[in-house]
Amino acid sequence: MTDRENDTDRRWILGCVGIGIVLRLFRIGYQNIWIDESISLQLATYAEGLEFWRGLLIDIHGPFTSALLHGWVKLGQSEAWMRMLYAIPGVATIPLVYILGRRLLGRATGRLAALALALSPFHVWYSQEIRNYTWAMLWATGALILFTRIWDGQATTRTWVGLTALGVVSVLTNFSAVFLLISLSLIVLLRRPFSARFVGTWAIAMVAVGIVFLPWFVDWFQRIGGDRIFVDRPPPTGGVHLREASGFSPLGAAWAYWTFAFGYSLGPTLLELHLDRSWSSLSRHAFALAAGAAAIGAGAWLGVRETRRQGRLSIVLGMLLVPLLLSVFLAVREIKTFHPRYLISSFPIFVVLLAAGWSRPGRFAKGAALVTLAFALVALGQHYFHPAYAKEDSRSAARLILEEERPGDTVVVIYSLRPFRHYFSDTADGQARLHYTHKRYLRTDEELRAFIEGAGVSSGRVWLVLSRWWDVAPETRIRGLFEEQLREEQSWQFNGVKVTLYEPRA
Repeated sequence: MTDRENDTDRRWILGCVGIGIVLRLFRIGYQNIWIDESISLQLATYAEGLEFWRGLLIDIHGPFTSALLHGWVKLGQSEAWMRMLYAIPGVATIPLVYILGRRLLGRATGRLAALALALSPFHVWYSQEIRNYTWAMLWATGALILFTRIWDGQATTRTWVGLTALGVVSVLTNFSAVFLLISLSLIVLLRRPFSARFVGTWAIAMVAVGIVFLPWFVDWFQRIGGDRIFVDRPPPTGGVHLREASGFSPLGAAWAYWTFAFGYSLGPTLLELHLDRSWSSLSRHAFALAAGAAAIGAGAWLGVRETRRQGRLSIVLGMLLVPLLLSVFLAVREIKTFHPRYLISSFPIFVVLLAAGWSRPGRFAKGAALVTLAFALVALGQHYFHPAYAKEDSRSAARLILEEERPGDTVVVIYSLRPFRHYFSDTADGQARLHYTHKRYLRTDEELRAFIEGAGVSSGRVWLVLSRWWDVAPETRIRGLFEEQLREEQSWQFNGVKVTLYEPRA
């Protein structure tokens, strides 16, 4: 590559990084804290000193980022500041995906991959969320770069040590990084021809990662009742089944790659997908679904042709399909609900695959790129400005009750207590008594009725806060049981949250 080409690439990457910074910082504090973010905050702030560090040994949500957040929140606790910790690795991944695309499939692919990642609604979403996914994607991209060097016979001792270190930090950041290591291991075992020395060195690296990860894996295995992976039996005592008879539907895989391309803010909203996935409900999004799917499919098909031409198909397909199959298997066994975020180790390769397709000559490739990127821009606009695509608005619900509450009021929260409490109790001075129990105790009418009676709802005004209620029981059943003892006075609706004020019956 000439100096002029290097200079052009440097300017291109700096431009992409600049775009990435703007998009990841714009309105970073706009979204509400939602239930998963509140779990991250709880794990990072529940204790100090030695007790906190001991707690990391049983932190199955990612001890690495819990430790980072533990220190970060001491400098500030606004939504914008806390999310900044996750925007940083989001921006840092942009030049890395350029390196990955260039190393795998050439300079043009690297440049387009960097642009696609900078504009990615999926990546922006997680860059503005207090969870560990952008850190996990950063490590996965770095690991894939080093793996490609090893695959191409350019490995040094430092390369192997670096890959092992990235493997360790990946699995301690997000447990789904195990899918990354399994995928790469299968690619190594299927390599033809391969040397015994190569496979032996790989085995040593993976054993080293496994030894470090073992305490967390054993704890996770015991919590879920690990033999359920192989035999049918109920979850451990106190556990609950997943929301559906199976945590996976055949359209789940297509939806995963749709969200990789357009995030959660194009087509049906998450609320619509939870409440009604029938065609009559989704048909109003038919144009976006059809055109977006066609653009993704065209780019992926061209990308497969390009990766095959350059002899990289085994790496690309292995990284795309193995995590998908493993995630489907765990969902079918009711170990973990199927969700695109559990496939994050595949995301960098997905971006590179589309970029490879777009780099091919011809109008077809350019058309697929333009449609996909145009739809991504629409999704970004809706992510920032369309309330229906925002996270549940617990902030407004808490503010309403704080303004209207009276002494003796009770607030019953079903189901997302932590986000509501963050705005009601932790950052304000709410007077009403909060009442909450876990969804595992609200599965039947009898359990829900006992919960209502235990809350003492007949003695005063009751604020019912429904958020993600579909994960507990149908809304009509919840309201019907409340209205056995109470009379509805007034109701309000915010995005993903419904608030109802009840008075005691005479």
